[in-house]
Amino acid sequence: MLTLVNKNRELLKQWLLWVNHVKEIEDESKHIQRALERYAKAQLVNCSIFYKGMFAGSVELGMRKSYGIKKGELGYWLGAEFQGKGIMQKSTSKMLDIGFKKYTLDKIILKCAVTNERSCNVAQKLKMRHEGRLQDEIKVNDVVMDVDVYAILKHEYVGCDSHHTD
Repeated sequence: MLTLVNKNRELLKQWLLWVNHVKEIEDESKHIQRALERYAKAQLVNCSIFYKGMFAGSVELGMRKSYGIKKGELGYWLGAEFQGKGIMQKSTSKMLDIGFKKYTLDKIILKCAVTNERSCNVAQKLKMRHEGRLQDEIKVNDVVMDVDVYAILKHEYVGCDSHHTD
């Protein structure tokens, strides 16, 4: 994992805060340990993505209950050499399936920097609805960015045949 992060550090650090904090194998190990602890509490599903036998990135679904609604939030990253192949759409689609079917979530959201066109395209291809724009929502490497919020509700997902995967 660290090898791929190092190879793609400049690309990834434009959008992801954690990239600046992952520099050694121990940093990755701590991240994996925290992910496993949250998985055991049904708060997170974090999956590695492999393409043709090579580690390509990861996709995760953080989960929480708020005001009686079970919500999930998608997060992901992919090495540059794996982008443009439909890998992330397939991976995130599977994560929607897991969230709605296994964890019975009511809603899954995806937040992406407005200028991160690839990430916004993932949301649109998943048939997520644009719910709005949050101004000055994140600061990554001293750059303040607006964030678009996309979401899909369980009944919208279940009613959409293009999402069903086995």
